[in-house]
Amino acid sequence: MPARVLLVAIDGASATLVDRLMAAGCLPHLAGLRAAGAGRPLSAPAGVTDDGLWASFHYGAGLGAHGRYHYLFRLPDGGTALAPTGEDQLQAWWEREPGLRVALFDLPKSRAPRPLNGLHLADWLVHGRYFTEPASFPPGLAAETVARFGAAPPSRCSHAHGVADEADIADILVNLRLSVSRKRAAGLHHLASEAWDVFAIGFKEAHCAGHAFWDGAAERPAHGLPAGDPQRIVLTEIDAAVGALVAAAGPDADVAVFTITEMQANSTLDHLAPALVGRLNAACGEPVWRRLADRWLRSRPHRLIEALPYNENALALRVHHSDAAARNAVLDRAEALLVDLADAATGLPAVLAVERPSRDCPGPRAALLPDLLLPLPPGLAPRAIASSVLGRIEAGPPPLRPGNHRAGGSILAAGRHLDLAAIAGMEDIGSAVAAAARAARNAEMR
Repeated sequence: MPARVLLVAIDGASATLVDRLMAAGCLPHLAGLRAAGAGRPLSAPAGVTDDGLWASFHYGAGLGAHGRYHYLFRLPDGGTALAPTGEDQLQAWWEREPGLRVALFDLPKSRAPRPLNGLHLADWLVHGRYFTEPASFPPGLAAETVARFGAAPPSRCSHAHGVADEADIADILVNLRLSVSRKRAAGLHHLASEAWDVFAIGFKEAHCAGHAFWDGAAERPAHGLPAGDPQRIVLTEIDAAVGALVAAAGPDADVAVFTITEMQANSTLDHLAPALVGRLNAACGEPVWRRLADRWLRSRPHRLIEALPYNENALALRVHHSDAAARNAVLDRAEALLVDLADAATGLPAVLAVERPSRDCPGPRAALLPDLLLPLPPGLAPRAIASSVLGRIEAGPPPLRPGNHRAGGSILAAGRHLDLAAIAGMEDIGSAVAAAARAARNAEMR
């Protein structure tokens, strides 16, 4: 048997769009998997990034346990560092299963591969690389994979703007389809190379298609998507790759396919954030000396409230205060001011809610998370926001990718051993997959 459990990640795909395309007959292999097994949604905290969700998958732990909230961390000196900063001491779920033979093939946003009972390839064909070039265990696997199957095609996944014209669309599609083809070929090669307890592989192309081509596709009936719709094309290519991998894994393999988020129209308050944070600080009682020090001193102390690096579609803030009671008072005051913000043009709320990840996501690294997180309404990029206390704040919005993430996702599974009821969120997938692999092995020995 090539694999006891085959695990496929479709990174960044809209679960709603996948469901609609399955219902319309456009994704026959995924639809067949659901018909043979079952599916369920994955829960996630509001406003969470894909970086945080992937860390939860890798470590089998919630946000407060691993502390990753974005691909950049704010350092104590005010600078930033690329994730996975400070995660060396955390144990990945497969490291807790040394008896299993595991292949981790290009799953996104993992830390550097370490020795394990199997193979681990990272940052070959992914979105959001953490390393300058592909990394692997065994060390030669990365170079061998690139030499045999090809380097990563050019990617537009991180571009801040949308596509320009039909030629632009065609160019992006060519590279995304090439990426799927290379991942499919390499995945089939390594899947067949030996017997695996768990073979896990990731496809990033739906992620990039969602960022580049999002136009509300998930909100329309699937039959309303033209055959040439870029997202539909990319997902059908991935569906065919899933079908090939499922066939190669063998009829007795348990199979699970998951998406990590939903997609929606992109939003931003980034262009208004500097002025907004300045007024928040003034309204929340920041001492004048802190404002002057921030402006004039080379060694700058933290502002009372600072903005953290985050995705465009949410605003993340941290409060610095040595006194716990005073800090909580600042948080309460800031939240009251933020929920009062409105789009000056429409009068509609400028934030969906004010979340408190560092308080509500328990764990030893919860303090690394934002103190206040403001998920934004889909498609909001206002020229001005206003409130009764903070006044009017105005600036021209920047160019944006059409689509961005929101909390959501789903998992489909078929087979005799994988317990979907044990999977509520990304942090549960690894342990459930490992348990299924052990159960399959035990069944074979009886």
